[in-house]
Amino acid sequence: MSEQCAAFVDAASFGTGNELLEAAASINCKPTLRQFNVRLQEPLQPEEQLALTGDAKALGEWQLLRCVPLERIDDFNWQTTVRLQSCRQLEYRYFVYVENAAGQKQIRRWETHFKPRQLQSCSEQQQCHSPLDIFGLANGGDEPTTQVHRGWLNHETIIQLKFNGEKMFQVHDIETFDPQHVQLKIVPVEQAAGLVVEYSKQLYGQSQLQLQPAHGVPYTKGDIVIFHVTLPLERMMLQSFRLECYSQTTQELLGSATLTASQLTGSEGLLQLHIKSARDAEQTLARLRLPYVLVQPYQYSPLDFKTTYAHYWPRSWPNLDVGHRGNGKSYIAEAPQERENTIASFLSAHAHHADMVELDVHLTADGIPVIYHDFGLRTAPPGKQIEKPDQLEYVLIKDINYELLKRLRIFSVINGKVLEYPAHNAEPRHEHRIFPRLVEVLQQLPKSLGIDVEIKWPQRRQGGGHEAEQTIDKNFFADRVLHEVIQYGCGRPLIFSSFDADMCTMLRFKQNIFPVMFLTQGETKKWQPFSDLRTRNFQAAVNNAQAFELAGTAPHAEDFLGENAAQLLQQARDQGQIAVIWGDDCNSRERVKYFTEIGATATCYDRSDLYMPETKQRSFFNSSALLAEFEAQCRI
Repeated sequence: MSEQCAAFVDAASFGTGNELLEAAASINCKPTLRQFNVRLQEPLQPEEQLALTGDAKALGEWQLLRCVPLERIDDFNWQTTVRLQSCRQLEYRYFVYVENAAGQKQIRRWETHFKPRQLQSCSEQQQCHSPLDIFGLANGGDEPTTQVHRGWLNHETIIQLKFNGEKMFQVHDIETFDPQHVQLKIVPVEQAAGLVVEYSKQLYGQSQLQLQPAHGVPYTKGDIVIFHVTLPLERMMLQSFRLECYSQTTQELLGSATLTASQLTGSEGLLQLHIKSARDAEQTLARLRLPYVLVQPYQYSPLDFKTTYAHYWPRSWPNLDVGHRGNGKSYIAEAPQERENTIASFLSAHAHHADMVELDVHLTADGIPVIYHDFGLRTAPPGKQIEKPDQLEYVLIKDINYELLKRLRIFSVINGKVLEYPAHNAEPRHEHRIFPRLVEVLQQLPKSLGIDVEIKWPQRRQGGGHEAEQTIDKNFFADRVLHEVIQYGCGRPLIFSSFDADMCTMLRFKQNIFPVMFLTQGETKKWQPFSDLRTRNFQAAVNNAQAFELAGTAPHAEDFLGENAAQLLQQARDQGQIAVIWGDDCNSRERVKYFTEIGATATCYDRSDLYMPETKQRSFFNSSALLAEFEAQCRI
């Protein structure tokens, strides 16, 4: 038991302060020792401990730092006693944690049922009952279900080393080292409290993170293996690791490469490793180009255990209608009246009974989250006459401060013809202005309109090159968007999405409030594939979502035009995942109906004014009872 937690329990349990007694006296309620008994379904790891927190001061008020630790009775049973007001019904949750060398806690797993456990009140005439809780198993309901998920980052970081591409190894001698038949293992050179190495080998239904086998993880070309290292923040510049490569046939150590955490510059990058022979340290067996991502804790206000919506999508909900960029794409022929990704476009979709809208978020050079689809825009200097496309300049949003962005002229090219649109500052109607800030959208859209916040991050293409340059740090980007959504986006249905698998991982482990889904283009003839193998098909996306406990995926409609479409979506449901289908192939009433019938969780399409089902009378979330379920998102 940590000294910090123990000191708090002593004070709360034995009444060293007066607040509890005074509060009890004021309502004629007697403080009573209440016992908490919990049974595990499987033993904890030696370094793991069990704690609880709840909505009373003596239970820590949902805060990690003020948790109440439990004492181990045996491998399966844990217990503690806390002095509480007997006449008040209380809420609480259990969680598993470890401590680093500084005594700081890392949340390994926690109970994530939508409604916390309840401890019933009792009076002097009643005996205060102490139930036996089963960790992860919800109390109440006709069919109690186990629901436990990994925690979010607090005093630790995540390093992911990703075998998720093609041509990663450059081999000197295929007979000495065959990368098609190796087993890989990441070994910490120095041991530290709170340090753990896990991996995901992404196979359908078997992609969960787990501890490594003794002789590593079997790997061959085309496999997706992600090593997931949890590391205390204070070890970030000190820790080193060894990548060990074993023979699949003999289990013999073939070679290894050393890397240090200090080599990880920025949030993501590419390590160039030399795998040296186990028999001759001077011999290089292969060179490895190993991509990594570094996930840091959310840098603003700390989060708590009060509730989570990260997997809240009841199966009783109908198929939802999602307005793509509001009421649809506008830089095309036969566009809607409202420009895409404007408040006017979002409100138009809502007026035509869209349940949610999808919007695209970028960060400007001065760190302002703004709404726009493309990574950049076509523009020209003030006063310059534009007649041909090659007279236009292309600038990236990430290179422009917001005040300048609002002044820029905006052009598009449609069927070879150049069209100019009003700049933000030239548009007198506020709702129709291009580049609205994310905070404006969150504040001005009605709570009954759900929002899919897509984080734009350029992808590397299979044939080489990126969709666009990106120089903004990925952790900074994610934190800026999260900060505004947590402050202003709560109290409504809201989900994050991104084509970038690592951004999805970041959003998942930085916060515990909102769900995250992996957005993919899948097997398509419309665009060049991305280099990350996790993006290549629907099942790969489902596997990645399972590995990192995402709510689900947002796959491209082209994947679901064949005879096996319903079976594919069933695969996602069998893993407890949602699937929001998007794309031009959704743009008709017939297709909206088709995707509903084959089991899509939601369908994202253009022109809610044209393709919304005729029988729909209102948006699903236009209900005070439904919106009341989202009030607990708000922490401030």
